[in-house]
Amino acid sequence: MTRLRKFESVFGENWVVGRYLLPALEKLGRAHTGVVLDLACGESPFRKCFPYARQYLRVDHDPLDAEVIRGDMRCVPLPDRSADAVLLCQAITDVPEPSAVLKEVRRLLRAGGSVIVFESMCYPEHDAPHDYFRLMPEGLRAVADTVGLQVRECMRLGGLFTRFASLWNTCLMGGLMRYRALRPIGLLGVAAGNVFCYALDRMAPHPRLASDYLAVLAPRDAALDLDSPASGSGN
Repeated sequence: MTRLRKFESVFGENWVVGRYLLPALEKLGRAHTGVVLDLACGESPFRKCFPYARQYLRVDHDPLDAEVIRGDMRCVPLPDRSADAVLLCQAITDVPEPSAVLKEVRRLLRAGGSVIVFESMCYPEHDAPHDYFRLMPEGLRAVADTVGLQVRECMRLGGLFTRFASLWNTCLMGGLMRYRALRPIGLLGVAAGNVFCYALDRMAPHPRLASDYLAVLAPRDAALDLDSPASGSGN
């Protein structure tokens, strides 16, 4: 299953957070008509969220196709002011010094540009040994401030039961799904857990217990400090 399908399909492990993330990201993406730079792009799962981008550049340390630029997020092989928007999805916590990534992003950003950051506060260990920590929204603010960026908007995605869905699906993916004969049962368990947890999330929202967030950063002199602590929009 591709990474995007994990957010789109009810059988995907990230379906619940996808119900919050994809509409919010698509709304942001439609406003960008210039050059969008996707750092640590992987499979480029969110490319379709930027339908009006004049150019969609992708950078990854291990490119999956020839169009992806090979490079480290801390030293991107592009000139200054190359992008109108930079996308960082679950990326900056995969390096030991996130400030170095944001400093490089600041160099690449054109005047009036913005940075879109998606991070998870409740996610299993992944990409070891390059999985260093979980960055809370206030942590992102503090790191951004050191390089002249400011959080303009921060949307908390989901709530308590989004966390439950993440943990439930992680257990199933690491358990039943390892055995071919049990995969149909595992997929049904994932789907049932997703629907149940999403319904509970909508009935009893707990934004302060959100598992993920989507933030928009801008150069400090151009940013307004607007924070949206409520849970992100659903479908």
